[in-house]
Amino acid sequence: MMNSRDMFLIAVLLSAGTILRFVLVMAGELVTPNVMVAFYSVIIMVFLRSFGGAIGIGLLSGIITALVSQSLVNPAFLLSEPLGAAVCLITFLSLQYHKRVASFVAAFAATVASGVAYTALALSMSSARILAAFSDPTVFLFRMTIVITVTALVNACMASLLFHAIRTYQDSIRP
Repeated sequence: MMNSRDMFLIAVLLSAGTILRFVLVMAGELVTPNVMVAFYSVIIMVFLRSFGGAIGIGLLSGIITALVSQSLVNPAFLLSEPLGAAVCLITFLSLQYHKRVASFVAAFAATVASGVAYTALALSMSSARILAAFSDPTVFLFRMTIVITVTALVNACMASLLFHAIRTYQDSIRP
C-alpha cells in the first residue's frame, strides 16, 4: 500500500521528467531525447511492481509526453510509453537478484523498447511528414538510432542513480 510520501515522490519524479522533457523540446529539434522513460522507470522499480501499475504509469507518461512534445507523431507516445514501461518491469523483475545492474539494464531496455516502438509507429503512421522533414527516411532512422542509443545510456545512468538514492532514503526512514 502506498502512503502519501510515496505518492509525493511519484509526483515529483513525473514533474521532473515533464520539465526536463519540455526543456529539451524547446531546443526545437525534430528528434529529441525522451528522458521521461528514466523517471517512469524509477517509479516502476521503486513503487509499482505490478503489470497494471507499470502500464498505467506508462500510459500517463505517454499522455504527458504527447502533450509537451512537438514530435512528428505525438499520438505514438500513447503506445510506445506503455510498452517501455512493461519492458522496464519485466526486465527489472527478471534481474531483481542482480541488484547492482537491474535498475541500469531495466531503464536501458525500456528506453530502447520505447524508442524503437515510437520509430516504427512514426514510420508507419506518418511517412509523408517524415519525408517532408528529412530528405531521406534513412536520415531519420540514423538520427533516431543515435538519439535512442545515447538517450538509453543517459536514462539508464539517471534511473540507476535515482533508484539507489530513493531506496537508500526509504531504508533510512523505515523503523
